[in-house]
Amino acid sequence: MASYPAQSLFPGFFRRIIAAVIDFILIALVWLGLGLGINFLPLPGENSITFVALDLSKVFIVFLAFIGYFTLLEALFGWTLGKLIFQEEVVTLRGRRPTLTQALIRTMFKPMDMLLLLSPLLMSPKNQTLGDRYARTLVINRDAGVPGIIVEDRYIFSFKKIIGILLLLVSLAGLGGGLYFLKTYLPEIRSVSQAANAHFMRLEKGKQLNNNYQAAYENASVQVRQKETLEQYQQKLEGNQVLDLVLARRNEIKFNKWTFIGEDEPLAAVVYGQLENIYNLEINLAKEDNQWKFVAGQFILIAPE
Repeated sequence: MASYPAQSLFPGFFRRIIAAVIDFILIALVWLGLGLGINFLPLPGENSITFVALDLSKVFIVFLAFIGYFTLLEALFGWTLGKLIFQEEVVTLRGRRPTLTQALIRTMFKPMDMLLLLSPLLMSPKNQTLGDRYARTLVINRDAGVPGIIVEDRYIFSFKKIIGILLLLVSLAGLGGGLYFLKTYLPEIRSVSQAANAHFMRLEKGKQLNNNYQAAYENASVQVRQKETLEQYQQKLEGNQVLDLVLARRNEIKFNKWTFIGEDEPLAAVVYGQLENIYNLEINLAKEDNQWKFVAGQFILIAPE
């Protein structure tokens, strides 16, 4: 069997990246077309972070488009649009077109390869990603043959491997930071949502007790109690038709956005929600004695399209 030198870092690695970017732009168009949008974290120094709930049904459609696009094109033709532009092709280790199962395995590993910043590709003699290794496939230039025994050039391999290790370390650090944020804020998201729901529940019970909102008032934040007395608080809520409507349909409220504010830990939060297509809700809370307390709320009528 003929031997071939290991593929160099340039330009193959960057061709793979650009080809992947082209393919993912197509998937991003599906994402944006469904109205999911892209949310960026606030700039450092603003001391706030925002989380947005995605519509799982729309995310599932994007997932199906992602799976179908890569799996079907690579199984039927051996290429995607990005690979076709750069004259690259997916083949098995024997030089044949990948099966549907092999193409599916490659596709399922793509998110992990992207999270690892394609470092497995640089650490592989045959420029294989994790998906390629488990699917037993290669990406080759369409005008080139399938490499046989790879003869590693010590210096090229070392350079690639060092870059690959550095990218792997960067990706692991990023994943660690992401897990830290999830571990920190996911419980807070649940807590502020429960606090907002609990406040509405107290208001609902207060309305049933002839507009006696004492329980809601006593459980509100210090800011509320310093600003107005119980009598003023109850007077403000009595006869509030918008509040009456919201309370009547309280179980239909869906919270979909959470903003946390604070340097070392969340000290304040804003919970956003929606009551069907009638009102947008904005609930402000503060953390007191390690519990979220109601500060203020407003209901914004959604203008008809």
